[in-house]
Amino acid sequence: MSITKKFNILGHEFYRDAFIMMIAMTLSNFFNYLYQLLMGRFLTPKEYGELFSLLSLFYIFSVLFTTINTSITKFTAVYNVNNEYGKIKSILIKATKSFTLLGIGMYIVLVLLSPIISSFLNIEDNMYVIALFASIPFGLILPAYQGILRGLQRFEALGISLSSWAFFKLLFGFGLVMFGYGVLGGVLGVFLAHVGGFLITLLFLKDLFGYKHNHDIELKDIIKYSGLAFLAIFAYTTMWNIDVILVKHYLSPLEAGNYSAISVLGKIALFAPGAVSMVVFPKAAEKYERGEKHLHILLKGLVLVFLISGGVVLLYALFPKFIIAFIYGEKYLSVAPYLWRYGLAMMFLAMSGIVMNYALSINMTQIFYPLIGTLLLEMGIISFLRTSLGGIVNGMIFVSALAFFLTALLLWRKIK
Repeated sequence: MSITKKFNILGHEFYRDAFIMMIAMTLSNFFNYLYQLLMGRFLTPKEYGELFSLLSLFYIFSVLFTTINTSITKFTAVYNVNNEYGKIKSILIKATKSFTLLGIGMYIVLVLLSPIISSFLNIEDNMYVIALFASIPFGLILPAYQGILRGLQRFEALGISLSSWAFFKLLFGFGLVMFGYGVLGGVLGVFLAHVGGFLITLLFLKDLFGYKHNHDIELKDIIKYSGLAFLAIFAYTTMWNIDVILVKHYLSPLEAGNYSAISVLGKIALFAPGAVSMVVFPKAAEKYERGEKHLHILLKGLVLVFLISGGVVLLYALFPKFIIAFIYGEKYLSVAPYLWRYGLAMMFLAMSGIVMNYALSINMTQIFYPLIGTLLLEMGIISFLRTSLGGIVNGMIFVSALAFFLTALLLWRKIK
């Protein structure tokens, strides 16, 4: 019996699929945070600050990956409604060819820019940047494959794909650190995770090769939709990564390491409900294409995010010192007062993410306007308050709450 049937007791398709993805995302988050925990334990604060600033930079670049995933999900959902599996196969083939060439080109450019990137982050070894961005070719293809699974609403397969990537990152990253490769081992784990995730995800799509190839689909249709979606996703993703990069640039290595610890834990409130947006987008897109009502999907998503993220923030407010000491040890206890506040900021960003995903699923790409505005505001606030960790965290709360309010207001006015 499949997982879907076993949990049919949940009584509603949305909650059932959200539950499946929540299990998968919980595993992914567990592996990701175990990775962060072990890196924090076995690297010095200076090395940990270097590794986390590199990963934060990579996550900003990965906005392109998320845009690909979102766009492929959208078009796959459209073709799935009409049972046009030949077109979905065409997306798979053309995406593989195009994104492989694009990824190789991007990697060559980033290798040439690696001295500048390393200098900005105050990192002496360029090899860290070169090794990390070797993931880009696979990083472009993998989200395309996962977008097809998401658009087809094959949430069990998608969950395995996502959790296996996180497991491979932990397995290879920590293993290489233990063998003495330090920060280089940590970033090589990301590359090997992309390779492993690519192979596993491709296996889940092998049935598509049995359909007749449809040559009518053009990637330019997907790229046209992706343009404005990219701006929204770029602004949103950058909002929860740029603070770590700016702190690494402005503050001392020790303070940057301390802030990284706050960020890693605080982002649990952002990532814990990540499964909800994975389900909201394809389901809202499907109902939109069928001409059915879909606002209730947004409301259910927001309620789930508030309950999950709010629970995390509450735990941080009640037991900050215990949580930090248990996960990182006493060397990071000085940042305990900031933990629940950073978590609150991430809760507002998680709710903004639900609004953004819903808006993009119904072709409301202008949602990027308030997100870009609040991103610029965030960068200005951090630059102005760069000498105070507490001030930066408070600034993050203000900006993230404003982002949720403005995106929700724009969506409400559009629907009304």
